[in-house]
Amino acid sequence: MSAGGHGARDPLRALELYCGIGGCAAALGDSATPVAAVDVNRLALEVYSHNYPHPVVPALVESIAIDQLRAWDADLWWASPPCQPFTRRGLRRDLADPRAETFLALIERIAEVRPRYVALENVPGFESSQVHERLLTTLEKAGYRSVEECLLCPTELGIPNRRRRYYLVAARGRLVPRPARRTRGAPLGSYLDPEPPDGLEVDADLLESYRAAMHLARADDPAAVTHCFTSAYGRSHVRSGSYLATPAGARRFSPAEVLRLLGFPDSYRLPPDLPIANAWRLVANSLSIAAVRHILATVPEIGDSL
Repeated sequence: MSAGGHGARDPLRALELYCGIGGCAAALGDSATPVAAVDVNRLALEVYSHNYPHPVVPALVESIAIDQLRAWDADLWWASPPCQPFTRRGLRRDLADPRAETFLALIERIAEVRPRYVALENVPGFESSQVHERLLTTLEKAGYRSVEECLLCPTELGIPNRRRRYYLVAARGRLVPRPARRTRGAPLGSYLDPEPPDGLEVDADLLESYRAAMHLARADDPAAVTHCFTSAYGRSHVRSGSYLATPAGARRFSPAEVLRLLGFPDSYRLPPDLPIANAWRLVANSLSIAAVRHILATVPEIGDSL
């Protein structure tokens, strides 16, 4: 039983920190009960609430009182803290980056509350950071006996989308081995809209100017793999995601297509009045559902149900 006394057969209680549009909730499905979803981005929370009934909290993680964190009585904490302190575009300032302060606050709260399980995701550069070193030291001192870390890309799970990320799961008890990776999956064409919305076409002059720097994927190529979509997709012409080659030239991937490549269920819907620029930004800033499930399968209580 947890501190709150709920039974061992009950679903795990999960707390989503930096929840975004609900990638963790999508990955967990019915295997756990989210007790709260916390994020400072109110638009992301609106999209979250459009799909899930769980309580949302518009707040900075570091502003939440310890008593409130304990009151949620969550067995599992999932976190996707800001990645800018560890990216090349963020200059990898690590501890010197003010945006790392929320991550450091999270580490302190883990040590104080000591949930049964902690899981998080970040960019690969986090693995060599001082914040990473502090996290591991804190987990050890707080009594987390089992810590599983890895770098994982959805392409290693048979999904035609590159999104390599660092993942960690820590437990005060035991973890179970991760399942075998399924390296063959459906081709890119199966992720596309039957009738894509208007307005996705890339201007011919723009395509000509940036063709050498733009990654074009073909729907009829069984080996096609899309590049990682970022929150700049739709605004930045290069290094923000792939484009789909068409007989007329090229088009952007729709937000619904990006959601499918990330593994969101068919039932997931974006609000119909959400501008496409906001949709791209929120969706591309989310999680690979298959990768999260692969990692969380190490938690004994939920592994068999994912």
